[in-house]
Amino acid sequence: MRKKSQQLEEILPISFPQGVKPEQVLRKIHSLEGRLAEIITRSSGSMYFIYIHVIAFTLFFIYKPFDMGVFNIFLSLEAVFLATFIMVSQNRQALVDTYRELEEKQEEQEEEKEQEELTEDVQDIQKDLDDIKNAMAFIQQKITALENSPAASSDKPKS
Repeated sequence: MRKKSQQLEEILPISFPQGVKPEQVLRKIHSLEGRLAEIITRSSGSMYFIYIHVIAFTLFFIYKPFDMGVFNIFLSLEAVFLATFIMVSQNRQALVDTYRELEEKQEEQEEEKEQEELTEDVQDIQKDLDDIKNAMAFIQQKITALENSPAASSDKPKS
């Protein structure tokens, strides 16, 4: 039991309490924050993002609309945001992984339960078959006893 709870702690991110259900994780993934994170991750991880930056940097170096120090501040600020986007993307992927693992665990538990029920059903069927076998043996003994009894031999027609 302790090993299972330890495995669950490894799966769950810090923000989830123990005993969390896959549906709760899915709700968090599809929340407003989750959708926004998906949009940011998708856009900042695309080639269009790179093309826009190449064009913007090229235009800046050609026209130099403001001082280089301001440009450095913009670049530093963008680097901070991009690092944050990376963390958001990693956290989102951790949520998706958590959801998948919790769903797999839930499916495994359902399969184990179903397997136990099937095992019980097979045992019940085996018990019923044994009861039928014992009843048939009892009936066969009674038939044999009736055939061998003196009353049965006197009832036989003589040829």
